[in-house]
Parts: sequence; structure tokens; C-alpha cells
Amino acid sequence: MTMVSAKEFAHWLRQRFGEDEQGVSLTRKDINHLTGRQKFNQEFINDIHFELMRHGMAFVTDTGREKFFLVPVSDRPWRAQLEAQYERELYCNNVLPFDFDRSG
Repeated sequence: MTMVSAKEFAHWLRQRFGEDEQGVSLTRKDINHLTGRQKFNQEFINDIHFELMRHGMAFVTDTGREKFFLVPVSDRPWRAQLEAQYERELYCNNVLPFDFDRSG
């Protein structure tokens, strides 16, 4: 099996899972098997992510870098989501800005 590039793998992922609304997960072993690589580094993952972001998909990993997630990216602003879920009046009165001043 020949090793595939991050761009080729991103294209393969997009073709198979591009329409999936919930996303999929892969293990390190899955990626090794699918790409023909024995090892890969964070730069390889970053390159896959870069290629997929142009198509509204993110490729991210957990903190242990053992599980990877291909998920759709939403371009919906957070305010629009809150306003759609709750009455506007309730939203305006109950959502306050975070106070990041920890000195007092």
C-alpha cells in the first residue's frame, strides 16, 4: 500500500463523509491503516484539517491524540442560535457578559 498525502486523505474523507451531519470518529490505528502510514505527526493532522475546513468540515483530535473527529462546521452565529431557542426578551435579560477581571 502506498502512503497517501494529507490532501489525498482529506479528499477521501470528504467524499465519504461530507454529507454526514453528525460527523465520524477515527482512531490512530484507523488513520494508519487508511493512509498506509506507520506513523504520523500533528502536522499531518493540521494539513488534513486545513484541506477540510475549506469545505466546512473540521478534523480535530482529543488531548491524547489517539482519537480523531471529522465534524461539520457551523457558520451560524451564537446569538442567532440563542434567539432561535428562547424568546428574545428572555435572552436579552438573562445573558450577561463574562466578567474576566479576577483582581477583586
